[in-house]
Amino acid sequence: MKSTILVLSLFVLFYIGATTATLGVDIAAATTVSQFTCLKNAGYVYAIIRCWRSTGTSDPNAPHSIANAWDGGMKDVDVYFFPCVGKSATTQVQDAVSFLKQSNSKYGQMWFDIESNPSSGCGWTSSTTTNCNFLGSLLSEARALGVKPGVYSSASQWSSIMGSSCTIGKSYPLWYAHYNNAPNFNDFSPFGGWTRPNMKQYEGDKTVCSVGVDLDYY
Repeated sequence: MKSTILVLSLFVLFYIGATTATLGVDIAAATTVSQFTCLKNAGYVYAIIRCWRSTGTSDPNAPHSIANAWDGGMKDVDVYFFPCVGKSATTQVQDAVSFLKQSNSKYGQMWFDIESNPSSGCGWTSSTTTNCNFLGSLLSEARALGVKPGVYSSASQWSSIMGSSCTIGKSYPLWYAHYNNAPNFNDFSPFGGWTRPNMKQYEGDKTVCSVGVDLDYY
């Protein structure tokens, strides 16, 4: 009898875990209402839209894509921000927030993208201390403007850009990248002061519903 109860308990726990998994996408390209509806029907229920490009400029596609995501049935819509270290951190955040406000864009979290930046004049410096402080300025300015900030990175990118001793983002949500095609957190190892993640990018450069996306889980 006890063994039967144990098996049933394990099954219930497994079932609850399986049914509470939430899948979404992050997108850099212009995306239509019909494409978001298609994504929703395919099981992806939230979207993260690029609002700031690696060149340190706003993404003109963002306002329409954000509106289209809501109209297409996404239950949550966030934005991500690819910073340019060659420009002022505070000014970039101010400009991004103003840009989204002007278009009355509704979004939840603003995720700061910490990965190698290929744009001319915008790459991270060779000083992890300088880079860490730059991220701190991004995060604090976002908070000062009433925005809910988070951090996107991977363990390897964080180590090379910010250094193992940088924990400036640990009090903010973490969206980490690890392309193992597994929508779960079983692979997560602490870095940057984070002991647990909030979201995972588990596969990149996919085409779903005729739009280029990365696949995410929380």
